Amino acid sequence: MKRLKTIAALLFIALSVMAQDDKPNVVVAEFVNKSNVSNVACNNLRQEIVSGLMDTGRLTVVEQTTLGTLPSAKNEKLLKLNEMGIQYYIEGTFNSADRQSKTSNTSSGSTTTYQCTVSYTLTVIDTETGVTKSSETLKESYTIGNTADEALLKASERARKQMKRFVDNNFKVEAIIKALDEVDPKKGVKTCYINIGSNAGIAKDQIFEVFCSKEIVGEMIESKVGELKVEEVLSGTLSKCKVKDGGADIKKNFDEQRTMTVRSRAKKPPVWDRINL
Repeated sequence: MKRLKTIAALLFIALSVMAQDDKPNVVVAEFVNKSNVSNVACNNLRQEIVSGLMDTGRLTVVEQTTLGTLPSAKNEKLLKLNEMGIQYYIEGTFNSADRQSKTSNTSSGSTTTYQCTVSYTLTVIDTETGVTKSSETLKESYTIGNTADEALLKASERARKQMKRFVDNNFKVEAIIKALDEVDPKKGVKTCYINIGSNAGIAKDQIFEVFCSKEIVGEMIESKVGELKVEEVLSGTLSKCKVKDGGADIKKNFDEQRTMTVRSRAKKPPVWDRINL
């Protein structure tokens, strides 16, 4: 009875947190381990990914253990999660861990370095429809001079940073340009306001692409007209943005009272983050 009360309390807390914002609610399943590493290493990768998803501030990640006993059949599990207010179920597979060593001879002696490349797949499933929203296979590499196990640990830790791009690619948020701020007579809009903010987990430096729809030969065609970068999150539903590109087009469409949709996108990773360390 005491255990049931504890589970009920945890469930109440989880559902209360989910009701406080506009972020999608997700559950990350226990990972399937198809690699040659231990389940401990597999669980560590999962935890890094869960932490990375939470770090983005864009999702409410609910630990599956707080939801009590769920059905074992996948369809029934998805239905139950949806009834609990969970929109997405993320499945993970640890595909492989390729560990290699390299010894180099120098005038001062030999030096051995260890490299590990981990491969994992994340699949996002819509709990309402049961349809797979996306499935991505990602790789992380790390080179270090100590041991192969430490290289594996460091490669898994890099997965945490990858989650910002994963969320931007797979959990896009949309808003509209609500008002113009600073306008240059020649270059057009320099800063503007969009109707989305901290309630959706938006933070400074988030990139948005700007799209506008117009009718061409009887069809509504959407085209990209610019890019924005969040300069300041002002409230739960308002952010100030700097116009990175398309200032003149944005002003023209705004003056013509065309609705412009802004859609989040991932920033390109810096060069240093795309190479093995």
